[in-house]
Amino acid sequence: MLELTTTFTPADGSSPRTITLRISDVRPDPDGFTWSVAVDVLGFQYDDSVRLKQVDWAAAIEDAGRFIKRMVADKVELAGGGTLNPPIFPPEA
Repeated sequence: MLELTTTFTPADGSSPRTITLRISDVRPDPDGFTWSVAVDVLGFQYDDSVRLKQVDWAAAIEDAGRFIKRMVADKVELAGGGTLNPPIFPPEA
């Protein structure tokens, strides 16, 4: 399991929140051809837990990292902006 805890400080001055980002449970799927990975983004207004599928274990982990970056950037934007410490940089365009 890979887990990062960061602190989100909203731009509106409301109280900082602890955000937990987690990649876990990488496993082959029953079809024998694909792999999946669990991704959790916890601590924003709504918690999100999803399972992503990819062609192999390495692609599943890479996809999970990209997914987390996109989701965190979207959640910070929806919250009206703010900072993360340590930072999570937005995905490259």
